Amino acid sequence: MAKTPYELEPDRLARAISKLRPIEREVLLLSAREGLSTDRIAARLMLPPEAVKRHLADALCNLDRAVERDARPWWRFW
Repeated sequence: MAKTPYELEPDRLARAISKLRPIEREVLLLSAREGLSTDRIAARLMLPPEAVKRHLADALCNLDRAVERDARPWWRFW
């Protein structure tokens, strides 16, 4: 059965997450795994809520790029 573009193997996702900056990875995992709000993440990491929102947005953007880059064959980069 063919995979839809939205299906993602766990190892590809793990590789993409490992390519994130440490602060982006931390904020993303606190949000996704633990379900914390931006205010709670900000309190836990002692960051302003605006910084947490920025790091989360950067993490999602970079994660999307990493997954896309990992999925494309090398010859499609030109």
